[in-house]
Amino acid sequence: MTNETPYSQARPPKTITKIKQDRFLDITNLHTWILFAAIAAGMYIFREMSNSLIVVLTASRNHFPEELVTNAYMNILMYVSLLILVVFVWIKYFRNDDLVEYQKDRLIFFTKGIRGKHVINTMAESMEDLLKLISIVGIHDSTNGERETPIPKGVIIEFAPQISLTKRLKVFFRIEKKRLNEYGVLIETFPPRLSDEFREFHEMALQKVVNGLPVNTLFENISCSVMEPKKEVLEYLLSLMNESKGEASDKHLADMYLKISTDNELVIKWRYYSFISLGERKNVEAARVQYGAIIPGLLSSMRGASLYPVILRDSQSVIEAYQIMLGEVDA
Repeated sequence: MTNETPYSQARPPKTITKIKQDRFLDITNLHTWILFAAIAAGMYIFREMSNSLIVVLTASRNHFPEELVTNAYMNILMYVSLLILVVFVWIKYFRNDDLVEYQKDRLIFFTKGIRGKHVINTMAESMEDLLKLISIVGIHDSTNGERETPIPKGVIIEFAPQISLTKRLKVFFRIEKKRLNEYGVLIETFPPRLSDEFREFHEMALQKVVNGLPVNTLFENISCSVMEPKKEVLEYLLSLMNESKGEASDKHLADMYLKISTDNELVIKWRYYSFISLGERKNVEAARVQYGAIIPGLLSSMRGASLYPVILRDSQSVIEAYQIMLGEVDA
């Protein structure tokens, strides 16, 4: 007799059934085709090995030449080795979907390396090819220009989804829905240097920025370092030298300018960007509506966090920003 009552807590199940992946049943899956190829290769090898095995087993009864029997033994050894090799390659490189995708990426990377298509590594890519690399299909104004609006002006970046051949087939056979182009806005920020006593307040202000975003909205903060000569320091010293404050001060500024100008060592400068997605939209007009609904509040909360946001306003600024983020330029 047990002490269970209708109000007793339910017991956990004694066994847990592990659900196996069934992606290999999808005919458009690359892993499935490699599995078929491995099975076909194994069946062919087994058939050839069986023919040689029949020769060996019936040699004494059929009185086959000794050379034929020797060749049959060698063939069996060769086909056993090939069968072991096929099984080894399958287990090591293609036994699941993740390994198949990894080998596919390695092959694409290798072929592009032979063809000289690794554009990021060359550090000398043109702007047009850079746009192809990051799948930008358009850079649009945030307004259509028909009427004035209090919404801050900027540019909306349009991205096209990279659709593989298998996904195209799935869309064609209505297995998956066709993806729309995604839109987003790139903002450059200039956060201040903070002491430890103000860091907590700054983090609280940043939390307000995130909490003010709509649900399921992609928002990324991007920081990148670039190598830049000491241009800003030299320009600042020149501005001070133009305002003479006495012979001793002018001489001191001149010495500082000469010392810094002769030092050709580059210094690191940090650039900060924020990217917010406007989601997948049917057209630019729908993206502009979303822009007007999100961007003003976002800029207000970013100013409250002392980020000093500046929306990129032309295509040239967007291209230069991506070149900096991808390491294409040093300034």
